[in-house]
Amino acid sequence: MAQEPLQIASEFPAPSVDDWRRLVDKDLKGKPFSVLQSQLEGGLSLQPLYTQQDAASAQTEPPGVAPYLRGTQALGLTEGGWMPCQEYSEPDVTQAANAIRTDLERGTWGVWLHLGETHGIRVPDAAAMGRLLAHAPLDTTHVHLEPEAEPLAAANLFLRAADQAGVARSALKGSLGVDPLGILARTGTLPRGLDATLAEAAPLVTSLREAAPGLRVLLVSTRAYADAGATAVHELAWAIATGVAYLRSLERAGVSPDVAARSIQFALSVGGQFFPEIARLRAARLLWAKAVAACGGSPEAQAMALHARTASSTKTQRDPWVNILRATAESFAAVVGGADSISTAPFDEPLGTPDDSARRLARNTQLILRDESSLNRVADPAGGSYYLEQLTQELARAAWAELRRIESVGGMARALTEGDVARVLEETNQARAKAVRTRKLPIVGVSEFPHLGEAPVSREPRPAPSHSAAPGAALPLRPVRVAEPFESLRDASDRHLAATGARPRAFMASLGTVAEHTARSTWTANVLAAGGIAPEDAHGFKDVADAAERFAASGAPLAVISGPDALYPEWIPALTAALKAKGARAVAVAGRPGEHEAAFRAAGVDVFLFAGADLFSLLSSLHQQLGVA
Repeated sequence: MAQEPLQIASEFPAPSVDDWRRLVDKDLKGKPFSVLQSQLEGGLSLQPLYTQQDAASAQTEPPGVAPYLRGTQALGLTEGGWMPCQEYSEPDVTQAANAIRTDLERGTWGVWLHLGETHGIRVPDAAAMGRLLAHAPLDTTHVHLEPEAEPLAAANLFLRAADQAGVARSALKGSLGVDPLGILARTGTLPRGLDATLAEAAPLVTSLREAAPGLRVLLVSTRAYADAGATAVHELAWAIATGVAYLRSLERAGVSPDVAARSIQFALSVGGQFFPEIARLRAARLLWAKAVAACGGSPEAQAMALHARTASSTKTQRDPWVNILRATAESFAAVVGGADSISTAPFDEPLGTPDDSARRLARNTQLILRDESSLNRVADPAGGSYYLEQLTQELARAAWAELRRIESVGGMARALTEGDVARVLEETNQARAKAVRTRKLPIVGVSEFPHLGEAPVSREPRPAPSHSAAPGAALPLRPVRVAEPFESLRDASDRHLAATGARPRAFMASLGTVAEHTARSTWTANVLAAGGIAPEDAHGFKDVADAAERFAASGAPLAVISGPDALYPEWIPALTAALKAKGARAVAVAGRPGEHEAAFRAAGVDVFLFAGADLFSLLSSLHQQLGVA
């Protein structure tokens, strides 16, 4: 007997957003709707629901059409995919050349070279440049330079090396890395000044536009800002502001905006907020197209050449294997955001010079995303998502407002030299540090789920960055990693272990039944381990005297009382006194003290550990009381 198909959708009225909102308000039971919103750095917030109306203002142009929000290629990355372009900064030319050879033989298409005497590959002459690129066919390999100083000197070395190798300039592809404001941000100095540097670069821009159309002379790298803690909004705005400054300086040197714009390569960092990072890359193309159009550039010149790199600030030295997951998510975001080329940093980068296995994992991350996950088979995979379309527009508007503010203070060069950028970064880092210290911004393997017994991963150390500035120059922007505060506690614990043979330990006096104390005791043990303090759990006490005796037998200098709030008024005063009598240097209590704080402190409690507290400061104070240097 034939059955009629079920038409479930037609049996119910279509719900409206107002209907949804009424149900949500009912479930919130008086709480404000804002509790469902997630706050982003830069003043933006994520909504719990996005609809077609939210994305009504999104760009409707297809990929390959100005303003290029959906990508600069009509078929997106489906024609072969994005370009895996690994980065290199080993000081030794031979070591770097061998790494380049291995990567090119095993799947990468391009190389990104950090050049310099202090924090990059040391390339003093064209012969050294030739040795560095000996295994990179210059007629097929995209080569990008990012020098820490003297950008034109590095560019000329590359061109001379190409000439000596007999490669026609028309075959060269990549970028020469002339980025004076990027150098100013990283080093604090720009000896020739912005206009003089770009005036010197102008003839090269003009000549290579015809002779080497695949080679871009200028670079806008946001590495210094991203590594110093810039938010997505600030990094985006400062990138566009830098590009605008280059267009103006080159126009004063006689180069049209159309030619200048086609000679600029952008390089942005991609951090750990997956969807906002996708939206930011899409917004970058939109904003650059608008800026070039305002300067008189043609639609073709408005297309942004965009390289994306996984961020350094999100990576950790502790439990560095988690960096593999972080870099994978960041690379995935870069692909979905439509980056033309991507570099995935090796997981051990924060520890020093990466080894071969770490490079292999980094290289294969992109190859798996492309060849096994088939991420190159969809043009603009983010297109049409109400959430991402709306977030892209919001990021673009916020970044444009910051761009206008930078223009009002005199442009990007003045913002750097007069300390405006440094001031903004200081404010941002203070707010972010607070979130890290309270674990509102959790760091897996460091502040959350730390592993005190992890085997250390050692690498050849890199030179330490210098933060001094020449008189009258800008102070270099200091790189930061979000994990640094808690990692400093782990470092102190390691030193204590080396000096005494044992880590600082905590006797955890867990009150009540296992069911009553497990949740809080587990949370507390996690917090202690994040500070490098080894927790030793004990429970099932007969009375205060039994707990105190078991503490004394443990030999731990720190006691932590954990359990249900209902037991605290009865146990804490007497137990704290008994623990102190048995030699406890400090007594901590897990949980908010509430109205009992004064009484508990009078009884001898030194620290209260609870969610939302500045746990870094509390753990630091425990280190001091335990004699941990």
